[in-house]
Amino acid sequence: MSDDRIDDARLQSWLAEHPHWTPVMVAGVPALQRSITLNNFSAALHLANSIAVHAEQQNHHPQLTLSWGKLEVLWWSHDVQGISARDLRLAAQTDREVAEALRRSPV
Repeated sequence: MSDDRIDDARLQSWLAEHPHWTPVMVAGVPALQRSITLNNFSAALHLANSIAVHAEQQNHHPQLTLSWGKLEVLWWSHDVQGISARDLRLAAQTDREVAEALRRSPV
């Protein structure tokens, strides 16, 4: 997959396979958003740190909003002014991190 901006057909296909993600606009730019509910602040913080490790490895960083028992994740690419293939890969990785977090600390 290239890291170019994806088209709407590719996004819709991806969203059909990843139902927890919602397309949103961030300052007029398309992004992917997922809100995750966990059972306490520590679990949400641990998940944020797990996502951060993968983001740092890819040198591509999401917007993470952390509160008690909740983490909101937004992926988008400034360089393409929208959602890129890299965002899709990292959102899918986020799904795997969420699954692991929920196994450790079910809601």
